[in-house]
Amino acid sequence: MKVILYMGITINGYIAKENGDSEWTSDEDLKGFYEHSKKTGNIVMGKNTFHAASSYGYFPFPESINVVMTHQPIENKWKDKVIVTDKSPKQILQMLEEKGFNEAFIAGGGHINSSFIKEKLIDEIYLDVEPLVFGKGMSLFAPEDFEFNLQLLESIKLNENTIQLHYKVLK
Repeated sequence: MKVILYMGITINGYIAKENGDSEWTSDEDLKGFYEHSKKTGNIVMGKNTFHAASSYGYFPFPESINVVMTHQPIENKWKDKVIVTDKSPKQILQMLEEKGFNEAFIAGGGHINSSFIKEKLIDEIYLDVEPLVFGKGMSLFAPEDFEFNLQLLESIKLNENTIQLHYKVLK
């Protein structure tokens, strides 16, 4: 299964402000995010991303199975559109494969991103780099013990000030 991580980030690597606010990304980032989630048919996120998406009115993401990784109970009001689970990254990918998916779309946050990459499960990373700097915030990856080299596959200018970097993770 191909696993894709897609994130909007500041130039210093933050995916959200310290309070969890991530509504500062460009329209182009949001469009790319939705297109990828629709193409893969699924989206995997942690509870903080779930809470942020819910508060912004984005949840559940349309045309996708939404997988929320958490050890805390969350009432599932969305039935078949949402799976709330405490399974490991490998178990989640196996579950998605059993449902007929051949790609998985990882949408954060930092702890979820780290849990997938440290198990060598992420194949490609899309970073939409926004023209912002935060002194404090939530990092693209939570501190963990891993190291990977990347191969730049493509760089695209999304708008006047935002670029997209597309990497292959070398394993």
